[in-house]
Amino acid sequence: MRHPLVRRLAAHCGAAGLIIGLLTVAAPAASAADTTTDLGVTFDSYTADLAVGGGRVFVAADDRIIVADVGGNLTGGVVTGLSGVRELAMNADDTRLYATLTGSNEVAEIDTASLAVTRRIDLSAHPCPSTLALLGERLWVGHGCDNGPGGVVGLDLSAATPAPVAVGGEHLRAPVLAAAGDTLVVGRTSLHHADMLVYDIGGGTPEPRGTIDGEEWRMDYLRDLALTSDGTNLFAAADTPGHFTRYDTRTLAATGTYGDGWDGYPSAVALGSGGAYVAAGRQWGSTDLTLYDTATGAAMFTADQPDAELLPDGVAFSGPDVFVLLRSSANRLLLWRVTGVALPASNLTVTAPARPYVGSPVTVEGRLTRTDGKTLGLKPLAVTRRLVHGTKEPIAGVTTQKNGTFTFEDTPPDAGEVTYLVFWDGDDHYRRSSASVTVTVRHRSALTMTGPQSGVVGTPMELTGVLTTGGEPPSPGATLTVQRSVQVDNVSTGSVKLPPVTVNADGTYTFTDTPAIAGRYSYLALWSGEVTAGPAKATYRIVVE
Repeated sequence: MRHPLVRRLAAHCGAAGLIIGLLTVAAPAASAADTTTDLGVTFDSYTADLAVGGGRVFVAADDRIIVADVGGNLTGGVVTGLSGVRELAMNADDTRLYATLTGSNEVAEIDTASLAVTRRIDLSAHPCPSTLALLGERLWVGHGCDNGPGGVVGLDLSAATPAPVAVGGEHLRAPVLAAAGDTLVVGRTSLHHADMLVYDIGGGTPEPRGTIDGEEWRMDYLRDLALTSDGTNLFAAADTPGHFTRYDTRTLAATGTYGDGWDGYPSAVALGSGGAYVAAGRQWGSTDLTLYDTATGAAMFTADQPDAELLPDGVAFSGPDVFVLLRSSANRLLLWRVTGVALPASNLTVTAPARPYVGSPVTVEGRLTRTDGKTLGLKPLAVTRRLVHGTKEPIAGVTTQKNGTFTFEDTPPDAGEVTYLVFWDGDDHYRRSSASVTVTVRHRSALTMTGPQSGVVGTPMELTGVLTTGGEPPSPGATLTVQRSVQVDNVSTGSVKLPPVTVNADGTYTFTDTPAIAGRYSYLALWSGEVTAGPAKATYRIVVE
């Protein structure tokens, strides 16, 4: 078993034959409206689930179901008297909630208004019920204990006492389920080469349609499934191949991928906005949550909780928001609300001079628009200045103009890289966006050069000077480029580059040149600068007789 809270990047090979490429975009900064709620329980399991409906969020937490509102706040509601709650499913009108109870081998039906358990469906002949898929009055339950075997049974919820009817054969563990349209998908778990069995349920009785071959598509250790409302497109989260994969449930072929194998292990997937967006959750990687455009595969939004791990099957949409179940490093169960991710996108740009000098104001400019270029009017922006050593300071009072543009000035306190992070928190109509620009603030450099006023052909002449950066000697190893040009009777004889000149630790330097002909000698010393110091030059003239 993989150790919890070990942040590592998954490096898996992609499955062959998948056709959608991705355009990855930078993650917007965390929104002030986002919330992370401690649900009040210590949680050391890898298994939890949530269901959203009727303006509330229901969270399975082992021996209870905890209720929060869609703002992420605990309502005080809780369903108790349960044993080993594993997975939840809400009916279409949000009046009934179903929960698998592995401890008592039951499915509990719960009235969402009163939070009372209205009936318990006995599954003792099919122990360890764990997973659910609900479609109308038909409920499919995946069952199976750690020592197996497992399987799937169907329940007719319109019956007073639903009788379980087996679907297909045995499984090693409780399979992952998804149902929509006329399609039921049963995904094998805890296996290399996790097959996904597709059934046609349009006639009432599940009829095998075919198998999405886990070996062909290199699907290992399946975690979660989601179906579009018509049941034609299936989205799978599995440890490998490392990305989220889309399949056609009619042709049984993979038709697209989302993300790659470098972001973490795919563990949860959900669809929102009528299937327009895919919310993808990962474990043990650099990103917890990514929102993808279903049609193009483009990454629209990313977010991460560095001190917590996302739980498998722990992602659900609530309108434009996404709820995520996390387990903290202290083994606390957390409910993370990420707001506005399924709203239409906005676009924020920001620019600044690349290499300003210490003490000079930096002018930062940008623009906030819709993706079609139309403006959003007057909008407040949150701006943060981050210095090279990590110190962050807010810059207040930045607002866009009617045409979407904004500008502000800032004078960084010292040399080095300075990053300006600009964030718009979004509104009820458009998704948040962020942008950043990094400038390298440099000290001004000064270079002097002096020597004799006159010289004699064949006699060495010594020239000296001092290089400083911000009033201090430069970094060790600084060298100067020196060019010599000579004019004889006001006619130039050309320019010659002399050997490089090394600057001493105190900033001084010396070089010697021996004139070969009489004339006016001009010396140009150049320093190209360094990361935190600008260039400098000095000139000197000598008449040689």
